Amino acid sequence: MTEKLYYKDAYIKEFEAEIVSLSPCEGGFDIVLDRTAFFPEEGGQSADTGFIGSSRVQHAYERDGVVHHITDSAPEGKTVSCVLDFSARFEKMQCHTAEHILCGIIHRLFGLDNVGFHLGDEEVTFDVNGVLDRAQLDKVEEIANNAVFSNWQIETLFPTAEELSSIEYRAKLDITDGVRLVKIGEVDTCACCAPHVASTGEIGMIKILDFMKHRGGTRIWMVAGKRALADYRARYDNIKRISGMLSTPQLETAATLENYISESEYIKAGLKQARLKIAELEAERVEVTDDSAVFYLADFTIPELIAFSNIANTKVGGITVALSGIEGDYKYVISSRSIDLRSMSKEINSSLSGRGGGRPEMLQGSFGCTLDEIKSFFEVKK
Repeated sequence: MTEKLYYKDAYIKEFEAEIVSLSPCEGGFDIVLDRTAFFPEEGGQSADTGFIGSSRVQHAYERDGVVHHITDSAPEGKTVSCVLDFSARFEKMQCHTAEHILCGIIHRLFGLDNVGFHLGDEEVTFDVNGVLDRAQLDKVEEIANNAVFSNWQIETLFPTAEELSSIEYRAKLDITDGVRLVKIGEVDTCACCAPHVASTGEIGMIKILDFMKHRGGTRIWMVAGKRALADYRARYDNIKRISGMLSTPQLETAATLENYISESEYIKAGLKQARLKIAELEAERVEVTDDSAVFYLADFTIPELIAFSNIANTKVGGITVALSGIEGDYKYVISSRSIDLRSMSKEINSSLSGRGGGRPEMLQGSFGCTLDEIKSFFEVKK
């Protein structure tokens, strides 16, 4: 079995080890060391990366107590110097410890259990088996950050089975042998195999970003530490840009934007009525005919094509075809006062690569053909 250095010291950045085995695998080489500080993908947390010699460690996983390292090349020699991407590891330590604090508080306040966890390179989520609302999560977040400000030392315990029986702790699996407990002050004691920071103050800040109902419980998105700082910077830059565009102070952008949206909706409603009126005026110009007629009306919407058709088909004895769009992708409204269009719908769509349907007096849909093909088809339906 691999000696797991990250169990003893989560802050090891460099170490030496002996290569136990090395074999080609998909994506590179599979290397087993006699000891490692690389945390393998486990318990919802993605694996550490770094170097074994000059070989890049792209992934790590554990099987039957043995940690396997997937590298892009085969390192030279039997004894190798190893280096972790410790900045990325420390971010995960901050986030994982923060997740323990949040889940411990949720368990104590609401009696809910953690039933899922994902700590990737970009996103951190965890699931609890009950529904929580924003006010409850705000309370959890406040208590969690108070735990950070208290700067409690975080203890790693390896109790015997007898000692474990008298300890209250959280665990997803019912295990009594070889349990590793992570104790965080007054807020949580949890069975966990992952590396954590040494004290809560190293987390920096905990922020619950979002939440949603998920499989009868709640899925929660969070950030902490370096990721919280990066998230705040991104949001600050975004709100600063919005503030500049709206010419309003940053903390007043929401109210200003609400006013803009209200005014925009009023303008859009007026524009809609104006465009419908234009469609009707355009229809007034149609000349009376006993034949069918095809009209191309560039950027008209379906409601505008209908408004046009309602007037135009009083002047067209046959079929009135109102089109908008571009060649090969036309929207249509077809109407008639004298012909049952629904009975013709299948033939029309089949002949003109169309889709749509409607009532005997009016059809709506689209054509995937040319304007000349449409005109040619309806000229023979006089």
